[in-house]
Amino acid sequence: MSLIARGLEAAGIPTVLVSVMPALSSPARPPRQVIRRLNIGATVGRPHDVEGQTETLTRMVALLESADSFGAEDRDRKAA
Repeated sequence: MSLIARGLEAAGIPTVLVSVMPALSSPARPPRQVIRRLNIGATVGRPHDVEGQTETLTRMVALLESADSFGAEDRDRKAA
């Protein structure tokens, strides 16, 4: 997905990747990424967790608006 995001960015389409596995996504250098401590398959949020899903989407839009350099990221600050 990081490589697809880079291709879209090259075409002028802004992107934000949501990742639960930064060890895999970060080396491919996505333009922007929100890193969540969630399970694989629940990248945007757990099922029926409207508050958590809204948080992810809010952070994505905020990063899209505020990122001032390639490779910007927003990580969960909770303990693992």
